[in-house]
Amino acid sequence: MKHTYSVLMSVYKKDSPVFLAEALKSIYDDQTRKPDEIVVVMDGPVTLELQSVLEEFRKGKEEIVKYYPQEQNRGLGEALRIGSNNCSGDYIFRMDSDDVSAPERFERQIQYVEEHPEVDALGTDIAEFKESIQEKERIRSCPAKHEDIVKMGKKRNPMNHVSACIKKEALESCGGYETLLLLEDYYLWLKMIANGRKLANLNEPLVHVRIGNGFDSKRGSLERTHGWKVLQDYMLAHGMITRFEAFCNMIYINVFVRTPAWLKRILYEKLLRK
Repeated sequence: MKHTYSVLMSVYKKDSPVFLAEALKSIYDDQTRKPDEIVVVMDGPVTLELQSVLEEFRKGKEEIVKYYPQEQNRGLGEALRIGSNNCSGDYIFRMDSDDVSAPERFERQIQYVEEHPEVDALGTDIAEFKESIQEKERIRSCPAKHEDIVKMGKKRNPMNHVSACIKKEALESCGGYETLLLLEDYYLWLKMIANGRKLANLNEPLVHVRIGNGFDSKRGSLERTHGWKVLQDYMLAHGMITRFEAFCNMIYINVFVRTPAWLKRILYEKLLRK
């Protein structure tokens, strides 16, 4: 049986038309294996410049590229819920509107999930850049094996969301995407683990992730502490961590979000990235 593959992207009014055009080009024109479907959710009204990029991209691909405009902005979690519900593929590739997928990304991930049908979600390493993917990039690498992903998931996000290829049936069976500020993906991985789903990562940087525009400082939002509390409560309820581990995790995030952006950059460079 031949599986089908959808790409899921959310676009927001503050996104860059230039970056969006580059992202869209990377997921179709540049791919060695093209997706069967591309689903884009407009999370609220978007600018005329973004509309122009989207319209141009869809030309000649009307049967493949599908747009779902929303009347109001509801956030990434809700946009991805709407988009995933409208994906017809057996697997869903995630993609952000300002990142760049390597030309062999889909081919490599499709090959892996077809050779390992027990895997319900497959991520890859990501290469973070500021101006150009030609520059020296810092790498966020995640564990390859499920048991190591589970171990990492007790303390940190164990998969790179923008690199994920997710089995749609598994996504739906775990309740799908839910809104949780900047933590929608982490929450999803924990739900999949709790429901006995198998995760894996390829240790190849197959997505280039743009880290300009306050990427590091976003990790300092105090609202993230609320999201982390939700995650700790979920892991406690499902026996994934102890109360002491949850306590330590909350101390960590409260300290981290209050750390100055310049110090976060050093921590990312020296401790959290390759």
